[in-house]
Amino acid sequence: MSAVSLHSIFVVAAALLFGQPPSDVRAPRVPAQLVEELTALLDSGELTPAKARVEQALRRYPSDATLHNIAGAIEAQQGAYGAAERHFRLAMHAQPRMAPAYLNLGRLYQEHAREDAAALPKALAVYRELLRFDPANAEGLYQAAYVAACTSDWEASRALLERLPDASRSGPQALALLAIDLAALGDRARAAQVAARLLAHPGLTDEDVRAVIGRTTDDDLVERLLTGLDERGLASADSLRQLGLLETRRERFDRARDLLERAMRAAAGATAPLLLDLARAAYKQKDFQGALGYLAHARELEPQNAEVHFFFGIACVELNLGSEAYDALKKAVTLAPDNASVNYAMGAVAIHRHEPSEALPYFEAYVRLRPEDPRGRFALGAARFYSNELDAARADLDRAARFAETAAGAHYFLAKIARQLNEYEKAREEIDQALKADPEYADAWSELGYLQTRSGEYQAADQSLMKAIARDPGNYAAAVNLAALYARTRDPRREEQAARLAALQEKRSLAAQEFLRIIQVVQ
Repeated sequence: MSAVSLHSIFVVAAALLFGQPPSDVRAPRVPAQLVEELTALLDSGELTPAKARVEQALRRYPSDATLHNIAGAIEAQQGAYGAAERHFRLAMHAQPRMAPAYLNLGRLYQEHAREDAAALPKALAVYRELLRFDPANAEGLYQAAYVAACTSDWEASRALLERLPDASRSGPQALALLAIDLAALGDRARAAQVAARLLAHPGLTDEDVRAVIGRTTDDDLVERLLTGLDERGLASADSLRQLGLLETRRERFDRARDLLERAMRAAAGATAPLLLDLARAAYKQKDFQGALGYLAHARELEPQNAEVHFFFGIACVELNLGSEAYDALKKAVTLAPDNASVNYAMGAVAIHRHEPSEALPYFEAYVRLRPEDPRGRFALGAARFYSNELDAARADLDRAARFAETAAGAHYFLAKIARQLNEYEKAREEIDQALKADPEYADAWSELGYLQTRSGEYQAADQSLMKAIARDPGNYAAAVNLAALYARTRDPRREEQAARLAALQEKRSLAAQEFLRIIQVVQ
């Protein structure tokens, strides 16, 4: 009894010839030796000669259930879904009580559930048909329970498991599925008890757990089961990876990285997917240097993987490695020109290079690929502002200002456009709208401070700029504007502020700071 594993289930024993009444007693019976030969070919993976032999045999025995079952097995292993289904149904028609044909057809449907939306309901119907004439069939009961769980019919799944014979019901596969059913039904206490029995079972295998944990959203149960496997030394590389990803989601980054490193060792070598998992954990832990190390290794393994280059570029941004970020993202967008996030990130890097207009085609691509996302329109408007295309920028930003998630930023840039056009009253209106949309927006407080300084509202300007710095101590524009205010008013704090500004200039440029704010959308 097992979850779907089509490679191992299509073993057709000569015993299928016996104990099942043929649908037509006058039909000639296929020789047992031929069935044994076909079974041997199938077991050894010699599918081409097996198919030729079974087709030849079917011309002589066109209604033989065993031959159709073997033919279905061959077609299934060769990926011919429709042909395999037809042969299994012909076998069932020829011998309506031939249980292996029902099991094979049910498993065929399970294997093709991703591309056939009707496959799981069809599988369950086949198993129920089998159980009508063979109600104690342990494999049929388990597979029906498994499929019911796949369709979230937890109660039906639990009921089917309870019909299993005692030996099967207490086996690790049934216990694993029962734990999932009980957790989904809200019986967490019983689920925990069953999980404990499962993890103590002497016959427990890694596959018993991995076959079912994809059916639950209960991370606590998944962690318990995978940790139990690990504690018994049974966890495979895949299970260690799954546990590492779960720990990453739970922000236990040290443990996540340890598990993922162990998964890599268990897999007998690094792979790009595992290195990406490690890079994500390191990135979320703010170990950007560590993330770059994993990504550099992944890039060596898969130099044509756009995701690796994209993530490498994002990590470079965090380390203020602008040139490296540009090169990595340029490669990513070359490999994946229709990836919206890659285009957005590339635009965000390009906007602060020598020619800001270089960013325009990337943001235009993002808007084309995700027209419903106002962040694309906002970024395009910002790029057009930096490219001095003020009319086009204003049109984009006016559209972005209608959406809550981009209203603050859009009004901020609209204020900067108005100021650049000497429309100071309009600029004040726009910056007020920006702060109304987001009172914590440091850039907007800085811009307001600048406008107040220009209009001679020095005390108000000081307050606004202090609010900007309180919200973002590293805000470069606020530091510049405050230094200008103190210089204009001969404030005794001007030398101290000039020193702060100089230190900030060494730490990070304005371009890098604004880049980090814009690029948040793709992380």
